[in-house]
Amino acid sequence: MLNQAGLIAPFSLLVLLVYLSIEAARFRRDLKKIPVRIAVGGIRGKSSITRLIAGGLRPAGLKVMAKTTGSRPVLIYPDGHEQEIKRKGRATVLEQKKLAAVAATEKADFLVCEMMSIQPECLEAEARYLLQPQVLVLSNFRADHTEFLGRQREDIARAMLKAVPPGTLTFLPEEEFQPWMEDLAREKGFELRVVRSSFESAKLTEVLPYPEFEPNVRLALAVLEHFGLTVDRARAGWADLNPDFGRPRVWKIGLSRKGHFFFVSLFAANDPESSLLAMELITRRLGWQESWKIGLLSVRADRGDRSRQWAEFLKSGEAGFLESLILVGPGGRAVARKLRKWSRKSGPPVIILSETDPERTLEKIKELVENCQKRLPGSEEKCLVFGLGNIVGFGRQLIEYLERTADAVRI
Repeated sequence: MLNQAGLIAPFSLLVLLVYLSIEAARFRRDLKKIPVRIAVGGIRGKSSITRLIAGGLRPAGLKVMAKTTGSRPVLIYPDGHEQEIKRKGRATVLEQKKLAAVAATEKADFLVCEMMSIQPECLEAEARYLLQPQVLVLSNFRADHTEFLGRQREDIARAMLKAVPPGTLTFLPEEEFQPWMEDLAREKGFELRVVRSSFESAKLTEVLPYPEFEPNVRLALAVLEHFGLTVDRARAGWADLNPDFGRPRVWKIGLSRKGHFFFVSLFAANDPESSLLAMELITRRLGWQESWKIGLLSVRADRGDRSRQWAEFLKSGEAGFLESLILVGPGGRAVARKLRKWSRKSGPPVIILSETDPERTLEKIKELVENCQKRLPGSEEKCLVFGLGNIVGFGRQLIEYLERTADAVRI
């Protein structure tokens, strides 16, 4: 007599294999229904570029489905309305399968999707087996996720370029290009198109209703032109484009005594290099180059690599323009210990806030700003606090609180 328990495992495996085969066939069928697939990868700016491409295609009468996964993951439907993605657990690249199903149901002409993966092998699997894009945009190769991608710019670039599927047209900004990339493109069998700055891309940054980096605009415009859209068509699509949740934002905040200060959210910039570029963009745009600057660094317990990166950056002296540095969030004390000698010797004062509630944290920040203004004559109208480090967790909570309670400044 056969052992029934011995039959259960093979039968369960058979059922699983049949299920996976059906799922794979369904996924391939969904992908075939989407004529053009565009993937957006890189370190910073992916969400912005995804929105710019989708927003530029839509006025041409094309049905465009898009997805961003950065500061706040959302689906953007062909009519332009957005739906936030609610996750029960951690993010997974298998979301891209569901995205393909939705795009197929919507009869989308284009699918524009921000890539999710960080580890090189996952990047390759996402590009080659899930999204299978005809066009890929790589924004930049700045240092982040260093535990997976490496600490040097070239290491990061090689990891991302090796994930490009054969036959994919790949757009890259000229400042990220290195000669060895052409050899790798020939070896891997994909076309590399280097996008140079232009008068049109610079002018288009002025059309957008929010501050945007010129390289992001430049890359999106190059993709749109590749599909036959004109600069005028792009301008029409971008004039009222809805920006990403993590975009740079500014609020004017009153103090207990007479006066105010400005809070600038750059939480989504994440890494030091991108944060410095965003600071420069905002201060130049609003004429605040000479203002006194305080940094509020939000630290995540699960991003030790980024915390180390910020500590090294601060100790290098490149943030010497900060009048003081505030640390908030789990891991703040560990970062403070790494900065103790630097702060005592040549750096600005480092303050640790144990508060996790946005309202109480803001009250502490107000006290620090008022002390700063007392010590720095004439700074009442020029004091800036920059939110840096991480948007996940405290950063997002503070943004949502300021949206409800503070006066937004148009930038």
